[in-house]
Amino acid sequence: MSRRTEKMNISEIRKVFELAQSLDNPIDLSIGKPDFAVPEQIKREAQMAIENNQNDYSLTVGIMELREKVAEKLRKKNKIKKATANNTIITSAVSGGLSVALPAIINPGDEVIIFDPYFVGYKQLILLYNGIPKIVPKNDNFSLNIEWLEKAISEKTKAIIINSPENPTGYVWSKSELKAVARIAKQNNLVIIADEIYEDFIYDKKRPHISMGAIYERTVTLGGFSKSYAMTGWRVGYLQAPDDLMAEIIKVQQFTFVCAPTPFQHAALKTFEVDISKFIQRYKKRRNLIFAGLKGRYDLAQSQGAFYFFIEYPFNGKKFIQKCLSNNLLVVPGKAFSEQDTHFRISFASGDKYLEKAVKILNEIVEAA
Repeated sequence: MSRRTEKMNISEIRKVFELAQSLDNPIDLSIGKPDFAVPEQIKREAQMAIENNQNDYSLTVGIMELREKVAEKLRKKNKIKKATANNTIITSAVSGGLSVALPAIINPGDEVIIFDPYFVGYKQLILLYNGIPKIVPKNDNFSLNIEWLEKAISEKTKAIIINSPENPTGYVWSKSELKAVARIAKQNNLVIIADEIYEDFIYDKKRPHISMGAIYERTVTLGGFSKSYAMTGWRVGYLQAPDDLMAEIIKVQQFTFVCAPTPFQHAALKTFEVDISKFIQRYKKRRNLIFAGLKGRYDLAQSQGAFYFFIEYPFNGKKFIQKCLSNNLLVVPGKAFSEQDTHFRISFASGDKYLEKAVKILNEIVEAA
């Protein structure tokens, strides 16, 4: 067996996902996928692409029309001035983008800094590519601790991964935090990988999404269509990077994913015509419902983006998870996202009636303790 995969862990999220299949109508707050359907006009575009026989391989970098649209969006919306179709590729979603970026950047033994709590895939993919995950805790309110970051830098440090809006915390990085990380990265000649898949899920005007690529040139920007347009199973994302990095990333994609699914690349073109603001407003109401319903009984920070809360256990974590399961409620243990097992994650990308039931159950669990 490969020593690389022996170091990796099975995803706790997928464990809960599989558990959900065995339960009878569970209240499932575990999986981070939108509960609304793919908008009809995007579905029709996919159907038309298939009917028109756009089912062959595309170029490894993706179809030109979509790369041009994404690059234009990155320049206008994300303020990444140097984004062009030539330094933007279409990937097999953000996970695919991360899977081609990391081996193009790191050598065996290189360190990649990730912030705790972190998305489950970061640590495991760094291990897969023989890198060393250097895990830097965040403050109790999930903000950046600059001193801890500076202490974590070593001669082996090669890259930093940031995620904003953040999974699992719902935290949105401030401009001052991004500038601080950019300053440290520049001083140490590091690459920053910025996962921005949740960029549309922002709930407070005072805390807007800001792209790291607009601040720091040596940034690999990852984004996609899975969350904003409920296209989670279609596996279409994008990656933008400086030209020299892009040349190496393309090599990796050629011999791994080859290309993103061609008909769904064509369908993704239609997303630029679809207004999803009604879905964002719906999710903001759900966020407010969860926060108001649990505040006072649980120690939780308000979610600023994405569609998650990362909540401190009210008592022993194992007992708490068992209490949830006995009430047919699925949440994700915090150890999936952290070196500590002090919190649990809930997703509010679920129906309102389920969220109301979940709040009731969670409060009853605390009251009965």
